[in-house]
Amino acid sequence: MKRFTDVPLFHHIKNNNRFAFCELVDRYSEILFRFINKRIQCREDSKDILQEVFSNFWLRRDKIEITDSLYPYLFTSAKNEIIDRISKNKKYQTQLLIFSDFLTDIVSYSSEDVLMAKELDSLIFKEVNKMPATMKAVFELSRNNKMTIKDIAKNLTISEQTVKNNISLALHRLRLKFK
Repeated sequence: MKRFTDVPLFHHIKNNNRFAFCELVDRYSEILFRFINKRIQCREDSKDILQEVFSNFWLRRDKIEITDSLYPYLFTSAKNEIIDRISKNKKYQTQLLIFSDFLTDIVSYSSEDVLMAKELDSLIFKEVNKMPATMKAVFELSRNNKMTIKDIAKNLTISEQTVKNNISLALHRLRLKFK
């Protein structure tokens, strides 16, 4: 299979040739992984995204049209998977993230803005401290340590769904408090 260029290789893949697919994976895994990891900067997430790219390629092989090279298609797929992964992670971020970003950019604001931000930060801190222990730990690891849901679940030995639920409940509490 190594003697084939991308187009004949792809035709073999379209005909359900798993050896051709393995050749495709061998041919592009390393360069795609570097591309993904450079943007994600997490080896485990990069591996997951790479697997998604190849898995989706295999599942959609009948609908894909390649006329020259597989390279552009695979890199576009990788880019789209990266965007999907980032947007999924961002769906849990709400006004509190905006507030924390606001607090980090304080230098360019007036002293009144700084005072209001500190007061808000203090109120948020008090509300977070009122949360149950697990919810507080999950929320702080998510927001302060910027950990992923997967990493928080491993760290606290709880399920990913429990992490998601605790983040949602914590954000709901904060939204109600600061409405």
